[in-house]
Amino acid sequence: MILNLALFFGWHVLWPQATAAAPFSGSFEWVYALISVAAFLALWKFKMDVLKVIGACAAVGLIYTYLIG
Repeated sequence: MILNLALFFGWHVLWPQATAAAPFSGSFEWVYALISVAAFLALWKFKMDVLKVIGACAAVGLIYTYLIG
């Protein structure tokens, strides 16, 4: 169930215009994919605190959204 939720939310974040009829249509959100990779590395390789990683990812996503969109 947790994997299903992760895939569901990941799909909707990385392909926001996708529909059930065309699952991978629309543009791919590279910035959010890079944020995810950076968060994974921060958590697993550098053993950073989870709340700091979540806060940093939220800040980067918010700044990107305000600058671009």
